[in-house]
Amino acid sequence: MQKKYHILDENLKNKIFSQYSLILLIIIGISCLIRFYYFPTEIPLTADALYYFWYSSDIYQIGALPNSWTPANNGWSIFVSVFFTMLGSENIFELMQIQRILSVVISISITIPVYFLCKKFVARKFAVIGASLVAFDPRLMINSFLGITDPLYLLLISSGLTLFLSSNKKLVISSFFVISLATTVRGEGIVFLVGLFILFFIKYKKEKYKVIFNYIIIIIIITTILLPVTMYRIDTNGQDPIFTRTIDSADDALLKVTEKEENDWGNDNVKDRIVNGFKTLIQYLVWISIPNFVIFLPLGIFLIFRNKNFEKNTIIISTVLMLIPALYAYTFPSNPALDTRYLYLLFPIFSVFTVLSIERIIGKITKANLLIMIILCSIIFSSMIFYDYKKIDYEHEKESFKIMKEVLLKVKGVNNLPTESRYLNTIQTINQWPTPYSEIEFNIEIISYENEDNLQDWISKSKNKGLTHILIDNNQQRPDFLKEVFFEEEKYTYLKKIYDSRNQGFNYQLKIFEINYELFES
Repeated sequence: MQKKYHILDENLKNKIFSQYSLILLIIIGISCLIRFYYFPTEIPLTADALYYFWYSSDIYQIGALPNSWTPANNGWSIFVSVFFTMLGSENIFELMQIQRILSVVISISITIPVYFLCKKFVARKFAVIGASLVAFDPRLMINSFLGITDPLYLLLISSGLTLFLSSNKKLVISSFFVISLATTVRGEGIVFLVGLFILFFIKYKKEKYKVIFNYIIIIIIITTILLPVTMYRIDTNGQDPIFTRTIDSADDALLKVTEKEENDWGNDNVKDRIVNGFKTLIQYLVWISIPNFVIFLPLGIFLIFRNKNFEKNTIIISTVLMLIPALYAYTFPSNPALDTRYLYLLFPIFSVFTVLSIERIIGKITKANLLIMIILCSIIFSSMIFYDYKKIDYEHEKESFKIMKEVLLKVKGVNNLPTESRYLNTIQTINQWPTPYSEIEFNIEIISYENEDNLQDWISKSKNKGLTHILIDNNQQRPDFLKEVFFEEEKYTYLKKIYDSRNQGFNYQLKIFEINYELFES
């Protein structure tokens, strides 16, 4: 009789597992359909994505790692280059789309480790909600279209954390392999790697001598992955961002914290910079919690501190470790990197906090399954509304790309026009491909405006930098002196308008003015 009940129990478990596996697959499928519905098919890579593309393309062209240059973080590019080689396309647009497609697919894949991470803290039906939070998050969706490091880094970190929380020691040890790979994708992964290294000792400290043997295995794993990467980067660039830049950044931060006098930040006081860094961190944390985390996140944070165990402590410590690189980026560089994407790494943990709250609130309700379906639908609906609000205007991007082709033919040195002028390097790359990156001739000088508040001062300072033309549109975020030229061009006799995109039938209006330095200086 006992055996019969055991069989029935196993059958029930298998049925439940199959049920929620199906729901998870449906979530992944819907997420896939949404992402590829919005996929930007006619827009090339720019900015950081273009930088990673150069390296992947060079590997593809020469069949080996370049010995003249490498990105600070080359793990993503090496991964992409494998697919370039497998598919063997001779079309640069196709290769750029491959990089973007890989980014999208990886972003969708994050759903799987997040599901298993949440399942360590809540029942399967609530873990499904946690998976949906990252599957449909509008920021991760937009980020996946860029073709940069974030999706792969997030996938590896979330997978590593999930493996580390396993009850199987072999899987725990394998987490160091995964986190080491993550560190090749983004150097700040070393912070998380060191943190888990310490936590491993705490987890298995009762094993005494056996833990030393396990440590040796872990060190061998980390060394096998990171040492070749480190040596290659040192040979190529003279330093390695995993260790050298991390140590230098820590020393720099410590020095600036301990300094009492003004430093190279100008008039900014060190204390003020730190306070502003924390303010930025808090503001961004609140901002990224909208729309799907903001309601349940506070209760989840409270619950994680109740009845603490090793798993919960690991989540708390992991949160702190993930915040350290973001806080540094917002505080210590001369020009702080004010970007919310440094915090996307927290989304799997935010999912854990959220499902802890939901389980606590509705876990004992008889019609909990119905409420779960309502929550899942609400997540999709709110995400799509927010995505529609935040999404990139791809029609504008298409026009910007086409217009910048015209700009390239007419200018030698222009002002930086975020974000449209970033296509200038893309176009020069396309025109010269498959020329290796180190041999590409970038003939256009792109000059930024600094603290000038009038056109004359900026032109005077920029002449020696190669400024020959000015790009101006009607974006209200441009400096006032540029907006004045756009609307009152007749006042500036030393500026000759040579191009207006509206005359070419574009909706996006951009004007090109040639600077007559003889008239300007007279």
